Amino acid sequence: MFQTDTAAFVRRFAEEWAEPTVEGLLALTHPDATFRQPLAATARGRARLENVLDELLSTIPDLRGEVVSWAQADEDTVFVELRLHGTFGRKPIEWVTVDKIVLRDNLIVSRTANFDGLRLLGALVRRPRGWPAWLRAKLDR
Repeated sequence: MFQTDTAAFVRRFAEEWAEPTVEGLLALTHPDATFRQPLAATARGRARLENVLDELLSTIPDLRGEVVSWAQADEDTVFVELRLHGTFGRKPIEWVTVDKIVLRDNLIVSRTANFDGLRLLGALVRRPRGWPAWLRAKLDR
């Protein structure tokens, strides 16, 4: 029975990320949810999460996500591979995250995003010519 619930959650998750809104993504979360990801402080609770999502969607207004794959680890835990893409400073950006999502009442109670934060930061940060070649190379990976 729990597989059906998990599959339904992943469908809703995919639908919300196809054209994300703060309200739609918040609707997937438990009121006391905790979100962890590289490059950001841990967000606890809907109010903090709302701020994080608003900042993300304001920074990359055309951000879209596509569920690439998912796997259920146990009754309450699912791993979701999500490809995100959008435009930042007139440059297309894309990254893949594998989220470990713990569910309670078919809502996210905990999400840990796993992606290469340095690579994403390199895409977001303007890299002046004067930066050392070794640093530019690391950021361009």
